[in-house]
Amino acid sequence: MGLFLTIIFSGCVENEVSAAEVDNKVSAAEEINTSSLLINRAENRSISVKEDMGSGTYITAKMSLDASETDFEEALKILNSASSDYEEERQDIKRYKILAEAGLDRVHSLQSFIIAMEHFDKSFAYMYSEEFDSSKEEIDKMNEALNDSAVLLSSAKEKVFMLDLDSVPVEEKSSIVLLRDDLETSEIMYAELRALMSGMYPYMEGFNFFSKGLEYFKAESWGEAADEFGKASEKFSESQQILEKLKDSEYSEVSVGVIQICGFLAQLKEDLPHLEAGCRYMETSHYAQADEEFNKVSNHYE
Repeated sequence: MGLFLTIIFSGCVENEVSAAEVDNKVSAAEEINTSSLLINRAENRSISVKEDMGSGTYITAKMSLDASETDFEEALKILNSASSDYEEERQDIKRYKILAEAGLDRVHSLQSFIIAMEHFDKSFAYMYSEEFDSSKEEIDKMNEALNDSAVLLSSAKEKVFMLDLDSVPVEEKSSIVLLRDDLETSEIMYAELRALMSGMYPYMEGFNFFSKGLEYFKAESWGEAADEFGKASEKFSESQQILEKLKDSEYSEVSVGVIQICGFLAQLKEDLPHLEAGCRYMETSHYAQADEEFNKVSNHYE
């Protein structure tokens, strides 16, 4: 009987210890839930940022990105201090850390992208005010910001593709697939924007020659005007060859601007030879032939 009671009570003690061990296990459920909400909120803002940039409202986009940056940073702080005795939760912490770090890279990439677009807008403003040196400087700054953005985008993509989709919870798979697709298409868009920039340099030079030609034209310096129109024609043709390939881009950030520029270039391609020829005739006092050439110019250029 004594031995039997000893066995019974020892079993009860063992069960109590086992239950106590379970109760003392550390869980990070609350931290994981909070960080997940922060990450989702930040990602949703990133989607709206692209819409804001498409409408040209950079201020709203910047504010949204600042808020997303804060959310991603707070999520990382929580996750970095979180610990758990449960393997599933440890995997969750690891996964959300990757998503938060990738999210920060993506936010910083978009911030640099906005800077690039601002320099692009300034470049056109300087060009139309005939401050061509400043215009080229802005294009240089745009390229620099665009390169920074591309590097950060590549870093975000590398992190997201580290995640094994087979080990991701079913309810999260579609979101990660969409994120991967977005990062890959963004890389393609960046490559097209770089091509756009390579076409903008000869465009700027051509516009400079064209503006000088108009000044000489108004001053009736016919030989100089013809020379400038000829140089403008060469640069515009160089630009058009590059930009025409981008007209059918599926990205409005690329196609809209290119279509507008190519329309202008197509018109100039028709008009510049007549302007140049007319100036050559005026230089040699062949006024009738000059008038005939000038009458073929479809636009009145101020």
